[in-house]
Amino acid sequence: MGIFSDLRDSFSRTKVLASASYGVLKRDRSLMAFPALSIAAAALILAVNWALVNLASAGLNAGTVDEPGRWATEPIVWLGLIASILLISFTSIYFTVALTYGAWERFRGNTPTFEGCLSAANARLQVIVPWALLAGTVGVIIEVLYRLPRIFRHMQDAGRHIPVVGQFAALGAMIVAVVLETIWYFITYLVVPILVVEETGPFTSCKRSFRLFRKTWGKSLMAQIGFDLIGILIIIPGLMVAALIVLIGLGNPVSLVIGIAVGVAWLLVVLVAMAAVVGIFKMALYLYVTTGEVPGDFQGKGLEKAFASKKVLKAERKAKRQAKREQRRAWRDGVPPSPAQAPSMDR
Repeated sequence: MGIFSDLRDSFSRTKVLASASYGVLKRDRSLMAFPALSIAAAALILAVNWALVNLASAGLNAGTVDEPGRWATEPIVWLGLIASILLISFTSIYFTVALTYGAWERFRGNTPTFEGCLSAANARLQVIVPWALLAGTVGVIIEVLYRLPRIFRHMQDAGRHIPVVGQFAALGAMIVAVVLETIWYFITYLVVPILVVEETGPFTSCKRSFRLFRKTWGKSLMAQIGFDLIGILIIIPGLMVAALIVLIGLGNPVSLVIGIAVGVAWLLVVLVAMAAVVGIFKMALYLYVTTGEVPGDFQGKGLEKAFASKKVLKAERKAKRQAKREQRRAWRDGVPPSPAQAPSMDR
């Protein structure tokens, strides 16, 4: 029961955090432009990379790894992949810095503007570019680990003998990639707010983020899981409507196109909104951890409890359990509890 109670309390606090972050977003809707631009930039980079790789490898044989043409094609594919990861890393961090700066402006009592946020990101290029290179390099390593089983499978299809040890190594590489990606995500959870406020280099920012994350790892982890769950719950109704449109006009290509368009549009809107909400939350969390104060827009909404330490929350739950025991004892003794002690109908 204690575990379920903790999970319920954590999700309730996450809803409060999401509500407060969305409140900031409603006041400054222009902040949604930055996640949208990040997604658009990533799509453009992938499209250009696909076109350039196909153009550069035109006429080359892309058969098995034993064919000369394959060895001519593979380096081109990998160069395109590495370039795409690095460029997407830069654009993602650049626009996230702009979004985070906008949230910081709002928390300081100012009104952020689209142009001002971009100017702030441009002024921090000296820390954005090195961090993008480091993050992109880690991304390339993780991608290679993910693709290792696929590389071995291609070699087997070409008739090459892969020892059992190599096959287990490929599976282990995938597991390492998953673990590394998860650890990297949470170690760097607060890097962007640090880049915005402290403007430190990549390694200093990474160390600083890790130290801050250790103070709030439980809140950060549960909040992120809660945000992801909220996003999924919001996405589902839109996808159901899209599927319904397709089913109603089953066999009609127009209905199929409309259904897909509705589903994709809804998915993109939710992804953009949730990315903005998470960016705002990270800045609020950073300010709280570094200053000990809940940002102005988050005050008066119970966020002190959401940011409270585990010791405080445990003491509060203990007090609630004690109050319930006293209520039950009063009812057994035939003495109705006072209105202040009467049990609430809320569960």
